[in-house]
Amino acid sequence: MRRSLALLLLLVTLFTAGQAVASAQPGSQPLSYLDGELLTKVKLAGLWEIPSGQMAQERSSDPKVQEVGRTLVSDHTMLDDATNQLAAQYGHPLPQEPNDSQKSWLTEMASSTGARFDSVWAMRLRSAHGMIFPLIAQVRAETTDPEIRKFATTANTIVMKHMTILESTNNVDYATLADPTPLTLNSDSDGTMMVMVVALLPLLVALAVFLLWLATRGKNRRAYPPVSRVDDEDDDYGEDRRGHRRDDGRRSRLFADR
Repeated sequence: MRRSLALLLLLVTLFTAGQAVASAQPGSQPLSYLDGELLTKVKLAGLWEIPSGQMAQERSSDPKVQEVGRTLVSDHTMLDDATNQLAAQYGHPLPQEPNDSQKSWLTEMASSTGARFDSVWAMRLRSAHGMIFPLIAQVRAETTDPEIRKFATTANTIVMKHMTILESTNNVDYATLADPTPLTLNSDSDGTMMVMVVALLPLLVALAVFLLWLATRGKNRRAYPPVSRVDDEDDDYGEDRRGHRRDDGRRSRLFADR
């Protein structure tokens, strides 16, 4: 009996240990904050850089810009697939559309033509790649997960490649790279607010003029004291403005009561 119980206990222990080893395999543990941030940022990059690469092929007349655009689409499509697979493995949620700044960059590109488009396109993309580059390097250096480390290595290679080919278009101004083409609108919410302000501006001006007119009218009224009714009509025992005595019978009634 004791041997059977000991054997059963041994089997349970071995099974539990096996489960622990399986749960320790890469991809089954929750991501660290930094590792999850890398997946999110790479996904966001693909959401706006793939459309921008397509835009370069359609809007630019420069063969070099068109070629770089094709490369960006191809590389980010591959990287986006890898991001989706790895996020699903870890159960990490990913964004499904670009953020407000990225939408504004795409709008800025769509509203530009000719050499202006080539400049805005290259500067925006080169700046964005420069911003994500330090995060990729940090994750590559610090992560303890081999799957994330491999992913960071791939992302690092692609981003370095993209910075180089974007610079090869000769449209990157390094002196203003930190703020290549300042936006009038920083986000969708700012854009909505600006539209509302422009639409309401005539109404606000009219309201201000009306309030100013009311204030001026009130001052003019206070400049002339109101005329007392005593001036128009006599008091109980006085004379009216024409010098005639009037008592409307009140004085007679007073003496009659007495």
